Amino acid sequence: MLFDPGLKIGQIIKNKDLVAIFKCGNMGGMRRSKSTGTLVLVSDYTKGLYHDKWIGGVLHYTGMGKTGDQDIRWAQNATLAACGENGVDVHLFEVIDVGEYVYCGRIALVDEPYVAIQPGEDGNDRKVWMFPIRPVPENNVKKPPMFVFRDMEDYLAHGANVDAEYQKRMSEKKNTFSKPTTVPVLEPPCIPKMEVIVPPELVGRKVKHKSYGEGIITGISGVVLTVLFSSMGEKKLSYEVCIKNRLIEFL
Repeated sequence: MLFDPGLKIGQIIKNKDLVAIFKCGNMGGMRRSKSTGTLVLVSDYTKGLYHDKWIGGVLHYTGMGKTGDQDIRWAQNATLAACGENGVDVHLFEVIDVGEYVYCGRIALVDEPYVAIQPGEDGNDRKVWMFPIRPVPENNVKKPPMFVFRDMEDYLAHGANVDAEYQKRMSEKKNTFSKPTTVPVLEPPCIPKMEVIVPPELVGRKVKHKSYGEGIITGISGVVLTVLFSSMGEKKLSYEVCIKNRLIEFL
């Protein structure tokens, strides 16, 4: 019985969701799950290691192995090569934007795997196995335009430098997002301080100071009060400080 992941074609999920649904590993482009009887293929265009291409509606999918020549008899390369007869249910996801796994549906191997030359993770050219696969049934799921070609003739004419161009664009995009953003420092608006005016009619008023007791205002000089206290004698007090801190009250 085929495994039903409960996903719609074109649905975008996260890697953790893919792992939970298919009960497979969380890394790599070929993830075998014996508990669900599936092989999950991930074509991740954001990493640039494998050069997968859509040609005439067929995805030419690069096999497993990051360095050195790939072996079609090894691990999941062998599983995918025999998917038409081993009963393994194969599903495809594409990663076009980092972290977003687009479900492309169930796939089938539509032609014999073949050998191509691609650079490995170490930068050295090596032999890789390419698997021609196609969604079954066919669908119009989103594909990266740079890697879609009408037919082999179109690919041979325009696909030679597509991988290098894509990596250049990805690098430029990454650098754009990694540039520090300068946040302007906004100075607080300058609010002029209100001028303190001491009413001249305060001369002669009785006051009570929290520390000095009762007294009489005998003079004013700017914002300074001269107060004659019965117990402390004459004191010079800041009118603004006394009012602000409620040090005096008028009697």
